[in-house]
Amino acid sequence: MTDIGTTKRATADTSRRSVLRGAAAAGVLAAGAGLGGWGGLPAADAAPKRRSRSTFPVKHVVLDCQENRSFDHYFGHAPWIGKYGVPPGYSQPNGHGGKVRPFHLRDTSSPDVYHDWGSIHREWNLGAMDGFYTTDGRWALGYYTERELPFYYDLFDTSTLCVNYFCSLLGPTYPNRFYLAAGTSGGITTNGVYGYGVLDYPCILDLLEDAGVTWKVYNIGYDNVPQGYSDNVFVFFKRFAHDPRARASRRSYLEDCRRGTLPEVSFIVPSYARGWDEHPPADVQVGMNIQRQLITALRRSSVWDSSAYIVTYDENGGYFDHVPPPQVDAYGMGMRVPTWVISPYARKRHLESTLYEHTSTLKLLETLFDLPTLASVNHRFDKTTPGGPNNEAASGYDFGPAAPPRDRLPMIGDMMECFRF
Repeated sequence: MTDIGTTKRATADTSRRSVLRGAAAAGVLAAGAGLGGWGGLPAADAAPKRRSRSTFPVKHVVLDCQENRSFDHYFGHAPWIGKYGVPPGYSQPNGHGGKVRPFHLRDTSSPDVYHDWGSIHREWNLGAMDGFYTTDGRWALGYYTERELPFYYDLFDTSTLCVNYFCSLLGPTYPNRFYLAAGTSGGITTNGVYGYGVLDYPCILDLLEDAGVTWKVYNIGYDNVPQGYSDNVFVFFKRFAHDPRARASRRSYLEDCRRGTLPEVSFIVPSYARGWDEHPPADVQVGMNIQRQLITALRRSSVWDSSAYIVTYDENGGYFDHVPPPQVDAYGMGMRVPTWVISPYARKRHLESTLYEHTSTLKLLETLFDLPTLASVNHRFDKTTPGGPNNEAASGYDFGPAAPPRDRLPMIGDMMECFRF
């Protein structure tokens, strides 16, 4: 057995940006328009029907989504991870009858590897979890330790690490972020649907708006939306495409923390283009230190005593993980990703093993702010989804498998287990 075998593909810039540069804007808009209309909630400028206030001590939730890191890749070798980390003797087949072990990444920047629908499915291999090396080569088996990620590892002393939190879909960034925003991607499995207002089914902002719960989306650097560089998928939804609350800045976040004027729900979107979201080949310490700044600002704020800050990752980015994700429908769940719950009420030095996925963050907001489920207001995908090139689960047919919002599923936790109230 060798520690590192021959690299099949040393680098693979298969991020959405390399694919999207060749996509015609008209085709993208047509794909979005084909999703149909929805008119179940009032217009963005309509007065809210009621004012919902949390009955829990957590009155402010900040949700940050970073990019493309798996659980084992970041925390599988942590000294306190126990049975949830990389098993002793873990290896991957090298495709030639031999085995390859994970290795310690000592450089804080590493090449991007494949993480499209097809590649992630080959890595997953129907739950065998044995296709990482044969699909992506040696870089897929690299891992970090406390030496490279000191702030993240230090969080363990005061916070909860979710050890069974999975991304939503066995595929790339945008569809997973659609689940994070709306509990479903509506059958989209590629990074080929993007732009202002191309989606018009309900997302979590609709529920917050209807309930009168205050919110903002803070952009830690502004990326180009029409060219498919931005991770701010909230502006992809028609109702909020040009809402100024969805275009708040880092300065605004820091100022809101300083003044104690943070909204009840905040979403943070670090820049991909600047390498601030940890998407390979970005330096992981750059993204980590931005998180340190944002979390520290909240901890020093007058609203800290009523706050929770959650850090998660949209998908695994092709990096290895040994835990097979439960399959709840034709789209996923996807691979396990790191997720921290940081709060005065978080269970300290705690590894939470409840089953979570991106929809769990929506369920948390629904629980804290007494919201309806997205599944109760979005029935468009209950029986089928639009087919075509952006729905690989449709296998070329005009219609694909159903994908209703997952916040109706009782097996998916709402993250309340991470707190002590």
